[in-house]
Amino acid sequence: MARSRVGFTRTSLRVGGAVLAAALLTSSGWFVPHPAGAQDKVSVGLIVKTLSNPFFVAMGGAAKDEAAKKGVTLIYEAGKYDGDNATQTSEMDDLVTRGVKTIALVPNLSAGIVPAVKRAQAAGVKVLAIDTALDPADLSDSFIATDNLKAGVLNGKWAKTAMGSTPAKIALLEGTPGGEVNSDRMNGFLQGFGDPEKHDVVADEITNGDQGKGQTAMENILNAHPDVNLVWTVNEPAALGAATAIKARGLTGKIKIVSMDGGCRGVKGVQDGLIDSDVMQFPKKMGQTAVDFAVSVAAGQSVPKRVDTGELLITKTSTEGDGTQTLAFGLANCW
Repeated sequence: MARSRVGFTRTSLRVGGAVLAAALLTSSGWFVPHPAGAQDKVSVGLIVKTLSNPFFVAMGGAAKDEAAKKGVTLIYEAGKYDGDNATQTSEMDDLVTRGVKTIALVPNLSAGIVPAVKRAQAAGVKVLAIDTALDPADLSDSFIATDNLKAGVLNGKWAKTAMGSTPAKIALLEGTPGGEVNSDRMNGFLQGFGDPEKHDVVADEITNGDQGKGQTAMENILNAHPDVNLVWTVNEPAALGAATAIKARGLTGKIKIVSMDGGCRGVKGVQDGLIDSDVMQFPKKMGQTAVDFAVSVAAGQSVPKRVDTGELLITKTSTEGDGTQTLAFGLANCW
């Protein structure tokens, strides 16, 4: 996928009463300039995995708004596709050359990006990890993310209760194997579901978090294991793909699907009965917090080493409290 631009055109922003000529486009994204006449106090880089995912679009929009409020320069870039470490490495080096004080990064490859991170830090640039930890995790000045293990546990506990006395025949639709996010979500689900002697994982397919691959994987699973009755998916696109395959077999409502993200398509899928549970994340909070922390660490201030931006289980019948929220909340706060 060619690097896409966030859909900004030349416009005006008002920050602190000053009208800005804004959205100066770079080849990889946009940046928000300072108010006219303001001293250049700090510039911040934000690199996400890809601009094709609404999760990162929501994160970038919130970061842009927060940067405008803070009066700082924000340079927003991304990989060309999920897993594109080469582009992110190049962007890290370029941001250092451009004189940014802090880089907030959603790494495509947690270990693969480490040499570029170390080069940035050697040049005096602070590095924050968002959504996905670096490997080693303590290399970043702060890690701002969902607690994916906890989110997985929420899904597992809900599924255990929902299945009742019915023996579970589970299909796992993974994202990209080996990644911490994928592993934590899946292992948390299995942990939350409980005793492995009381359930049977009959299939484990790779989807890379893609809707089309999720549909194909589910079709293959139904052919091989027509008795499957519970599906865990790494994210909403994979869940919606699985739901399409299940619906085509006339099995909607007979096979439970648990997932996570909190995007509006996914939450609407819960409302429509296509997905049974969806653990909501908050990418806007991640983007806002990243800019706030970036400004703080650039000024020599300390920030928390780990920030959990929240995870809430959304189902048709869930209520507020104990890690859950109502469907109405989900619809009002999705992205």
